[in-house]
Amino acid sequence: MKLIPTKTVFLGFIIGTLACCKPENATPTASATTSGFDMTKASLIKKGDFVEVSHGPTTGTAHVYDQAGTKYVVLDPFVSPSGPDLKVYFSKDKNASDYIRLGKLLSTRGKQEYIVPGSPIVGDYHYVHIWCEAFSVEFSHAEIK
Repeated sequence: MKLIPTKTVFLGFIIGTLACCKPENATPTASATTSGFDMTKASLIKKGDFVEVSHGPTTGTAHVYDQAGTKYVVLDPFVSPSGPDLKVYFSKDKNASDYIRLGKLLSTRGKQEYIVPGSPIVGDYHYVHIWCEAFSVEFSHAEIK
């Protein structure tokens, strides 16, 4: 059996990581919103502030609203480092072992809204995560209360 030198494996990892971090794979930096959400017609259910887990500071607040029976997760204000394949998760626990994928992170800056699909009991969900699916790395999370 032929062993691959550690430096070769490390170099391959770095090249693969950089290939995934091309500008077209990074999360946009412009503010983004979805249609249909009207804060004046919505009720705040709970909220929490983001804390950094890895890859630089993330700041802002995650809010959960109900508007006529539709649940929304709203990030406002919000600032996050860019990364490849960033998603927003709504989870029951800090480790995101039971979660709902809300979609691709729309932007690394500014207000953005995500519809919570289905009819989950939002009281059972206590965290909003920013997660890099490509490398299975959590960037940040907010504990919502």
